[in-house]
Amino acid sequence: MKKHFNKTSQFLVWLSVISVLLYSLEVRANMFSWFKKYNVHLSPAVQGNITLEGKPLPGIKVFRELDYDNAYNEEATTDEQGRFYFAEKHIKSRQPANKLDQSKIRQVISLVYHGKTFVLWYLNTSSIEPQQAIVQRLAALNCELSDEELEHAFPNIEKPDFPHSTFSICRWPD
Repeated sequence: MKKHFNKTSQFLVWLSVISVLLYSLEVRANMFSWFKKYNVHLSPAVQGNITLEGKPLPGIKVFRELDYDNAYNEEATTDEQGRFYFAEKHIKSRQPANKLDQSKIRQVISLVYHGKTFVLWYLNTSSIEPQQAIVQRLAALNCELSDEELEHAFPNIEKPDFPHSTFSICRWPD
């Protein structure tokens, strides 16, 4: 009987040691998760076209401002057909690890023409992942400077209960 008790005791001791080690590794992983950097999708690629009374505007500077944990600013110049392009933008950030953080990604695309600022796109989102409806609209940012700036609401494909809303002079078929 004594041998059986010793083997059982040894097994329980080893099981306890392994459990404590696994638990402490999990606690340490969670404790230091705020050191981990996450992929944050700030903006999909942007393809746009600038016109005035239906005619392309070449040589116009277009500005993209993206804010999350820092400000990221870029500019592009329209070509002869009034087209411009910005590449997709990702960053690495520790901010998503902060469970209390309520930060949003702010996307602003604008231009200045004859001293007047035109908002081509203004949107705030809490998603650090690409959102299909935003990707679709920024792939076809066709803007007529004579159009009025409006608020555009459109469906959020990933979270239908939370539609998107942007301010823009640009128009989309839907």
